[in-house]
Amino acid sequence: MTSNTLTIKNLIKKYLTQSIRLQFNMDIDLKGEYTFTRNIVSKKTIIAATFSEKILSKPGLKMFLASLITEINNERCSTEFIMEKVRSLKKFSPGNIGLA
Repeated sequence: MTSNTLTIKNLIKKYLTQSIRLQFNMDIDLKGEYTFTRNIVSKKTIIAATFSEKILSKPGLKMFLASLITEINNERCSTEFIMEKVRSLKKFSPGNIGLA
């Protein structure tokens, strides 16, 4: 695994975690809730949801997270978009509101 791949995986983890924090005002450990795999047809790396009961028991959270993953898989957001989103989400996370 290259250092660039690890950087992108960490960026995606931050994006998903911070998006959930802002949308639902909750911190959730996403370890084991998704995995990176290769699409059989396109040979591109994609994110596959492996949601546990922790996610499945919260329908709104499940739908939100699945939507974010779908956007990434469909290449609707570039790495640059995600990096900018992480920066802005960090600024507006519940603990930082009013401090910017």
